[in-house]
Amino acid sequence: MIRSHTRKAAVLVALAGIGLAVGAPFALNSHAAFAGLGGVPLYVFVALAASAALSGLAKAGKLHLIQTALGLRVSFLRTVGITLLADFAFLVSPLGAAGYGVNIGLLQRAGASWSLATTVVSADQALDLAFFTTAVPVSLLFAFGPLMQLMPHASAPLVLAVLAGGACLAGVCWLYRQRVAATLDATGRRVRWLHERRARVSRFCHSVGRQWRELVGGSKWRLAALLVLTTQQWLLRYGALWFILRELGYRLPLGFVLAVQAVALHAALWTGVPAGGGTGDIALAAAFANWVPRASIATALVLWRFATLYCPLMLGAVSFAALATRGRSALPAATE
Repeated sequence: MIRSHTRKAAVLVALAGIGLAVGAPFALNSHAAFAGLGGVPLYVFVALAASAALSGLAKAGKLHLIQTALGLRVSFLRTVGITLLADFAFLVSPLGAAGYGVNIGLLQRAGASWSLATTVVSADQALDLAFFTTAVPVSLLFAFGPLMQLMPHASAPLVLAVLAGGACLAGVCWLYRQRVAATLDATGRRVRWLHERRARVSRFCHSVGRQWRELVGGSKWRLAALLVLTTQQWLLRYGALWFILRELGYRLPLGFVLAVQAVALHAALWTGVPAGGGTGDIALAAAFANWVPRASIATALVLWRFATLYCPLMLGAVSFAALATRGRSALPAATE
């Protein structure tokens, strides 16, 4: 009974979040959004749909390389289906949490052990983190002028102080990482539930660690290919809004558009509402208000949602149908 209610609540939250995300751009100025869409050339929609598909293919290529490096033989087409369906689950779930579970579950159905599937998904996340850790600071450097126009002069020292404090905290945690690890280990010994499962968790962590070492210590060309595919995946996804604004006549720096999206969308994700629930749209509209009129930003956000929400959802639905008709793989899921 409880599971049934939880499932229904999750479905309602997903539908509400997607509905808010779809409707938010029109809420800004529905008349201007519809009028603006009427004047957008067809090739813009085609280019945006192609960018969504190519971004998904780049992610699938990245995951396929990781799986091959770890000895998991899954066809590329099936990897594409798993990738697009996992993205669908990410978009419709709070905090995107279901995306990871769906990805791991589908990999297990394809023959991966639990630890191997976890390694694949965690490696994907690590590559994404490496991209944003590098791309966002570089983008901020090239977008320093526009960002200063957004930030009130009185708050600049406060923002810099917060950033410096965050950097110091990260440095302290790194310096005392062994002591922190020892404290967590001692805590785990005192908690009975964790202590009883300690051996199983240790085997799992050991297996994941071994697979990570295999992946990192492999071919340098494969690592370079993974970085290139990760960059392609996210530049296609985050470059869509920059392309849209240029087509509407607003030439903002790519670094500025990328940095604003990275901050706004990750902040919206942590609201817990699927697909940001419109909070990302509102944040982007506010960020670009100094350069793009409200009527134009409404049209731009509808096109942006077409590339980053509508198309991925449609691709995920097609992938779900394809994987469902194919049925279970002949490979048995491992139980490691």
